[in-house]
Amino acid sequence: MTTKTASAMTEHPLLQPKGVHFETPAFARLVDALTEWLWSGSTGGVVVGAPRIGKSWAARSLTDHLKLRNGRPVPVFYTSIVDRDTKTIAEVSRRACIDHQLPITARATADRLSEQFLSHVCDVQMEAGVRTAVLIVDEFDHLTPRQFNAFAELFNRIDQLHRTLVTVFIGNKAEAFRLLARMDGDEYRRIRGRFFKRFSEYHGIQTREELKTLMAQYDVLRFPDNGPTYCAHFLPEAVNAGWRLASLSKDLWREYAQIAKEYQLTSWGLEYVVGTLNTLVTDLLPHYGWREIDDDLLREAVLLTHVADDFIKALPVEVNR
Repeated sequence: MTTKTASAMTEHPLLQPKGVHFETPAFARLVDALTEWLWSGSTGGVVVGAPRIGKSWAARSLTDHLKLRNGRPVPVFYTSIVDRDTKTIAEVSRRACIDHQLPITARATADRLSEQFLSHVCDVQMEAGVRTAVLIVDEFDHLTPRQFNAFAELFNRIDQLHRTLVTVFIGNKAEAFRLLARMDGDEYRRIRGRFFKRFSEYHGIQTREELKTLMAQYDVLRFPDNGPTYCAHFLPEAVNAGWRLASLSKDLWREYAQIAKEYQLTSWGLEYVVGTLNTLVTDLLPHYGWREIDDDLLREAVLLTHVADDFIKALPVEVNR
């Protein structure tokens, strides 16, 4: 392999971690839900799902997907909450400023941080020619109930400027429900009224048809734009002979369904599905062949992503007697 060819292979999106955004039914449903919240004037809502199913991936991909009724794009701001020993209201604004690469100082007060982010939101709204925006708060289950006051303050300040901000909290289902259960009282009625009236659940791949839709994208997406399809790049002979990756959807789903039953998996997280398909296309099928693909190879491709691993249960525990 020449140096130029090796470089081209390295640059292919399938060889880069999260190098491509695949459209999924779950993502389409999320866009529909958030569009409905936006159009109906909702001030916020909650989206939950199991870990590692693609929630963060989807949240970071919402830019240019949310539009007003007149078709004008709505700015989307993304911030991810990190777990800290000291959980203050100021830390929420600090994290938002950091995620948007806004200049801040170590001694910046909570008021200064909040104003910094507010000014950024308003500037982007003005550039976009709209008076609304969407704020995505990922990993919100790391928050404490008191820290939600930072978002209430931001809501109030933007409302005073005759602008709106739809705040969407995204988190892991179990942890999020435990947090929300702690906020069931008069003290948090204002927070619940503004941010918890809307709810949506995000899932991974749940049916064979959803899997087939995802697999078909490997048969049509191209790199570069005028180059071969993803599959043709790694399996040129197969594609020239009329083979398509989507033709494996029935067999691959059958193997996953068996694994899901064995390990009590409720849906196939996007990280694991894409990992399985990338491994098949870039490694296993070019190496073992595409004409006769047995079930063991498909099962191995699924398990190589560690979708069924539970290291907590698997680690031996030494009992002191």
